[in-house]
Amino acid sequence: MSRTPALMVQTADALNQACAALISAPTATLDTEFMRESTYFPQLCLVQIATTDALWLFDPLAVELAPLWAILNARAAPLVLHSAEQDLELIYLAAHALPKALRDSQIAAAFLGIGDQVGYGNLVQHLLGITLDKSQSRTNWAARPLSEAQRHYAADDVHYLALIYPELCQRLADCGRLVWFEEECAALSTTQRFEPQTYGLWRRVRGQQLLRAPQRRVLQAIALWREQWARQLDLPRRWVLSDEQALELANSRGFRADILHGSQNARHKLNPDQIQDLRAAVDRARQLPIDDSPEWRSPSRLDPDTAALVTLMQTKVQALSRELGISAPLLATADDLQKLIAAPDAACKLNQGWRSQVVGAPLKQLLP
Repeated sequence: MSRTPALMVQTADALNQACAALISAPTATLDTEFMRESTYFPQLCLVQIATTDALWLFDPLAVELAPLWAILNARAAPLVLHSAEQDLELIYLAAHALPKALRDSQIAAAFLGIGDQVGYGNLVQHLLGITLDKSQSRTNWAARPLSEAQRHYAADDVHYLALIYPELCQRLADCGRLVWFEEECAALSTTQRFEPQTYGLWRRVRGQQLLRAPQRRVLQAIALWREQWARQLDLPRRWVLSDEQALELANSRGFRADILHGSQNARHKLNPDQIQDLRAAVDRARQLPIDDSPEWRSPSRLDPDTAALVTLMQTKVQALSRELGISAPLLATADDLQKLIAAPDAACKLNQGWRSQVVGAPLKQLLP
């Protein structure tokens, strides 16, 4: 496959032409470029897509990409990405839906023992012997016009992915793991992980481990307030309220508004309504009985017998990893093992799909 010139898509007509070509393309590769340093939500700056016949650079700062998302989410043919999670988050935020047939080359590499969470550049180097240019990895993708170096860098991310994906699939087919790979990738289309999460927000606050239970309850209310306002203002959560401010508020006997001023980390100046909203959230949290909120308690440690069994199972997983040439974390995580121990016959990852016989059955033989 020769190098296809990258076509910039910055008008509605160009977008419609690209979408028409994508409808019938048997396979397409996708990558995105975005900025997130000064916002809560990632700012999509570029979408790169390649097929066997074309390579496009879609500019969301110049043209509304709703038709593109509609085409991608309706396609039955595979859409291939590498380390897909952040790209899928951007698609979901834009379209509130995800493509049905997703494939992740990083997962394929893990099934082939090439590495756990191998980077795109390392995978291209491993399969093609080509070293990719990294000079634009920290560039400002929101700046316009894009330089030739930026366009070339962005195009590389889908051009070489289109080259290595067939090779990965052939290797997976040769060792009988192509169906496993497709089954694993099916989970990528689930959207729940991109919905707002409120449970355990206090654990994201640096220094929370030093607090007692009553303060943790207050800290969760503060963290929830911060998350809601960060989303509403589209600012990084620590720009709305720094971790240091959150901890100091949680430790204070009364609500101290002076804590909200003078932080170098919290760059957003709270207005009186926001401060009053925070005060009300803190007051409500302080009135709650500790026993009404068992989720605030730190997770209990494993008992000695369970901890020993987890260690034994991890040794078995490592042995299976070496035997099969599959990344150990892909086979089973520590959390997977604990769930299997707690309920050996329940519906869990190690009792379903390809893992059931490959990993679950051997691990169950270790159960007392």
